[in-house]
Amino acid sequence: MKVETKDLPKSQLELSVELSADELAPYFDLAAAELSRVNSIKGFRPGLAPQDVVERELGPDKLKQAAFDLAVKENSNKVIAERRISPVGDVKINKITPQAAGGLEFTAVFSVIPQIDPGDYKKIKIPLEEIKLDEVEIEMTLEDIRKSRAENLAVTRPAQTGDRVEIDFSVKKDGVLADGGESKQHPLILGEGHFMEGFENNLVGLKEGESKSFSLTAPADYHNKDLAGKKIDFEVKMNLVFERKIPEISDEFAKSLGRFASAEDLKKNVAEGLKAEHELKAKEKRRALIIEALVQNINAEMPAELVQLELSKMTAELAESLARMNMTLENYLNHIAKTPEELKRDWEPQAEKRVKASLVLKEIAGKENIQVPDDEIEERLSHTLRAAPPLAPGQNLDLTALRGYVRNVIRNEKVFELLEANTTKYE
Repeated sequence: MKVETKDLPKSQLELSVELSADELAPYFDLAAAELSRVNSIKGFRPGLAPQDVVERELGPDKLKQAAFDLAVKENSNKVIAERRISPVGDVKINKITPQAAGGLEFTAVFSVIPQIDPGDYKKIKIPLEEIKLDEVEIEMTLEDIRKSRAENLAVTRPAQTGDRVEIDFSVKKDGVLADGGESKQHPLILGEGHFMEGFENNLVGLKEGESKSFSLTAPADYHNKDLAGKKIDFEVKMNLVFERKIPEISDEFAKSLGRFASAEDLKKNVAEGLKAEHELKAKEKRRALIIEALVQNINAEMPAELVQLELSKMTAELAESLARMNMTLENYLNHIAKTPEELKRDWEPQAEKRVKASLVLKEIAGKENIQVPDDEIEERLSHTLRAAPPLAPGQNLDLTALRGYVRNVIRNEKVFELLEANTTKYE
């Protein structure tokens, strides 16, 4: 068997394989056995008809095609295994050519993981930003805690800024109801500015049971592109008005939260929580900068299959994030006026960067002989499963895939820890 390889663009490899007549001959016997197994040949049990009988009954072209298919499949797999090649995606057979001397030549094309040169990665030294906790941020967080414990008292007076109200409303453009432009018993707090500018001001003064119609011009950057910059009409009915009684921060209030001895204890806990949150963000930012430094000089072309797989992961991540906000991917795409294909095209550079990041981290782990013990994987897996939401009816969990994912996450963390070890803490 003669084998030649050729590098193609986008990290593809072409194998050219030539089989002699003697190497091809056994596949005719195998093809005859297979054809006689799936085709009834009079006088012979399934799979036992001789080659000449099969050729006579089914025709030489059918026997030859079956023999070629078997030879190509077995020998392409054999060459790939012997040369320790790891194809990405499917192996495509581009050409099968019979030879004059009775042999066969074929070419197989497939993507492979490109060779990644991580460069002098030990020279990457990106410091961690210093954490400076702002007193204003602490006070704002305490204010949010106060508001979360507000008591809502139903009132019959006109609604005022700061009240919690429940409304029915509809949104129309040119007399036609907008997509998703209707809601019943919708809660909001007047003055917090969660709706279009001017909307909440129009509700001030309405009493329970009263209705109001008004028009506003949507901002040019409004999330619903069909309404952006357009005049839209609202119809609102005030269902309920609640006056909010917001408690003051005190020792008693802190104790009512269940685990604080005093207001000072509560404030200290809030400060510690905010600091931990900022430290996590600083760590994530530094790791993002490390990735940027690692991938900026990687010129290898990424296999299209890996990029498409990463795009699918990114789409799934977006769908999960939207689901937590009670929104579907379809509705989101409608809001931004894009098709799934357009979204993926926009994401391609980012997906390619993510593929490069994954490969370079794996390459560094190999160079540094970074191992992930099974007990670490099982401990992290157990924690992940405990924190995960229950499976939906009919949904199955692929533990093998999840275990592989957890292994990669831990391995990447160890690589980052290696790269961060010799870096000054703060800029």
